[in-house]
Amino acid sequence: MKALRSLLIASLLAVATTASAQGSPFKFEFHGFVVGSMYMQDQAFLLAQGNGLLTAAPTPSNHLPRPGNTTDKSGTFFGADVRQSRFIFAMSGPEVFGGATPKAYFEGDFFGASNPGALGYESASPRLRQAYAELKWGNTTFDVGQHSAQLLLAQIPATLAHITNPIPYGAGLIGWRTIGVRAIHLMPMDGWKLELGAEISHGKWADATATGAAYPGNTPDTISLAWASSTPQLVGRVKAEGKSGGLGWMGWVAGSYESINLKGFGNSVAPNGINLQDGTNKTSLTSYSATVGGRIDFLPLTLMLQGYTGRGTGPLAGTTVQFGDIGDMGYWGQLGFFATKEFSLWALYGASSADKKDLQNWLNRGGTRLTEANTSIRKDNQVVGGMVKYQDGGYALGLEYYAFSTKYLLGNLANDDGTKGTSAYQIIASGAYFF
Repeated sequence: MKALRSLLIASLLAVATTASAQGSPFKFEFHGFVVGSMYMQDQAFLLAQGNGLLTAAPTPSNHLPRPGNTTDKSGTFFGADVRQSRFIFAMSGPEVFGGATPKAYFEGDFFGASNPGALGYESASPRLRQAYAELKWGNTTFDVGQHSAQLLLAQIPATLAHITNPIPYGAGLIGWRTIGVRAIHLMPMDGWKLELGAEISHGKWADATATGAAYPGNTPDTISLAWASSTPQLVGRVKAEGKSGGLGWMGWVAGSYESINLKGFGNSVAPNGINLQDGTNKTSLTSYSATVGGRIDFLPLTLMLQGYTGRGTGPLAGTTVQFGDIGDMGYWGQLGFFATKEFSLWALYGASSADKKDLQNWLNRGGTRLTEANTSIRKDNQVVGGMVKYQDGGYALGLEYYAFSTKYLLGNLANDDGTKGTSAYQIIASGAYFF
């Protein structure tokens, strides 16, 4: 509560100072949105509930009723959420470096902690999403800091309940927060425009654990295996956008690359590398991805599509958030219909699939006989759902339904017993104001 009180006081002081500074070369902006949601679910999703990152249905052993337990009964639970409400502050100043406009950008929401218990979501904590210092020369923008996602994530589906955590994460959508240097150059064409973007950022991978068979080293366990490679993550994107008559369109291609040192910082985590289930020894790997996507607007219809393929995409929210040299692919699409300017209907489908042999090799290194009771390895994930939305100006009301179905691996490399599927759904109603 102290952090929230300090944030509100600072905001009021900034607004008051800016309002009184007539003729000041500085420009202050305050934007954001407030979303209140009430929801019902029949299961607990993998990572969060409510406005959170739903991602996947629970494991078979946690999917009621439990195997062999005749007393368990399926049910539903009801909750409410305001945590994705967002605050955005921006301050631009007088020109520097021979004509560049500087800008400070800060964005946060209230997903800082889950705060379970009797006072749970009523006492949400602030969280940093984006914070960067920008320089803009005409059509060229350069900034340093944290962004909400890599350039891989060029669009998200229309939603009110899951703006902060888009529904297709883990089911066709990849891209996650990162800190680094980003440059974007816009090239106006005849009737359309071309955008070139690139970024260099810190690597992203699971931190080494202090104990356990996977990473037997003890120290230091706070240095990411991506950082230990001593190379940055590289991302690039080419994006085009235009309009002709009543047809608007946008499309892009993007890719990412980074190196992972499985031995860890100073070779102190796994000095001899990691032994996989098939007997292979690995000391390093590379994470990479390629994405393509676009949007077509031809009222009353809007269509968005995106697909990706890659290896080691866990830190990008791929491979349904599992880490290893695992090949996977995914895609999602959303179709919108505007019955009127205010009233619209939306349908969404997304899916991802990981290589079965890679999953067993990296996530079941000891060759454990996986069963319905102990499996946690996610192979395939699908989401289907939609939204009914009414928006007048900045205020919107929406009712959304989403269902995830997830397949978990059974058996092992020597004895492949296929998969076991589970499912979960959420119905969520929201009211929102954007300013």
